[in-house]
Amino acid sequence: MSEFEAILPLKVEGIVEQLIEKRKMPLQNALEYLYSSQLYALLEDEKTKIWHYSPQMLLHLLDEEKNTGKLRLPQ
Repeated sequence: MSEFEAILPLKVEGIVEQLIEKRKMPLQNALEYLYSSQLYALLEDEKTKIWHYSPQMLLHLLDEEKNTGKLRLPQ
């Protein structure tokens, strides 16, 4: 198993846990919120390297995408 294959589920779990705790989202809604995003599509692609970001940063990027309709990655 590659490092990426091991880390991706942990990143997803970290984001979903924050959505549940901070936004009081039910699990199913939190999963849909994440999985329906451009951020998740990029997160699934190991080459983008956004899986290096913390769950907090990923949640911030996800919220920005959902609020503006655009995903802006830090330079």
